Amino acid sequence: MFFLAALVALVALASAAPPVVAPAPALPAPVAPATGPLPPHQVFPDVVAAMDVVLAENPHILGIGELHSTTATANVPSTLAVFTHELFPLLAPHLTDLVLETWRVDGTCGEPAAAVTAEVETQTERPPETKSDLAVLVEAAVAAKVRPHDLAFSCDEYKGLRGTDGEVQFGALLGLLTDKLQDYGVRAATTPGVTMVLYGGAVHNDLAPRPELARYSYATAVAAKAGKDYVELDLVQPELLTPTMTEPAWAPLLPTTGPDHVVLFERAPRSFVILLPTAGPVTTPAPAPPPSPGATPAEPSKG
Repeated sequence: MFFLAALVALVALASAAPPVVAPAPALPAPVAPATGPLPPHQVFPDVVAAMDVVLAENPHILGIGELHSTTATANVPSTLAVFTHELFPLLAPHLTDLVLETWRVDGTCGEPAAAVTAEVETQTERPPETKSDLAVLVEAAVAAKVRPHDLAFSCDEYKGLRGTDGEVQFGALLGLLTDKLQDYGVRAATTPGVTMVLYGGAVHNDLAPRPELARYSYATAVAAKAGKDYVELDLVQPELLTPTMTEPAWAPLLPTTGPDHVVLFERAPRSFVILLPTAGPVTTPAPAPPPSPGATPAEPSKG
């Protein structure tokens, strides 16, 4: 989760002109073809070139998932910065709305809001740069006449996030964030003229989530309304990966990543992964053990 102290005034969704989505351009030739026993994939010189494949699906709602940066990984370029500086300028001319998985602290909610926010900030260990990256993205959205939205919490919702011991219940937090992202996505799917990016953790945008994570995905409900107009895209910074974040389907591609290209993998129709450039060689993390029965499948870096 990440935060922004002074987010610009946000406006509600409204009907606008008919959706305008980037036409499918001619795809650039991959730098290198898929090889040997590796999963089918394409290699492109940069993330903008790879996005041509995603935009060829003509999405009206694009659910983008990232691996959140932490203070321990502050030396790795943040995915949010990559999106802000490289992808948002490509998408902005065709968007009406940008929804961010963040919230502003409501001062009228008193101690519950302050306590929840403080504990989440401590537990998720977001680097200070995240706030700056968010501010830059919101400013870019306003300049491009794209409506930015955050996920406002009511005072009762803040209270409901704390257990009997006063600590934040992170499973409840992830569920609440999911519900709010889903509400925006469903409204976009049923409102003429809206083209939207939903930007947040990579646990929320999955069209085919693992059973233990299904509660935390908005994508199935949004796709039920939007159909083929919803597309899932994960932007994966390989150096942020842990075993629990690594999918067996594309894990064999990690050694093919490098500093001068991106790797595009298509999981299924309308579901893509872009492995971003790395500073050096990346090895495949060891498989994660199965989750314990009844455990909360919440991972701050992905949620």
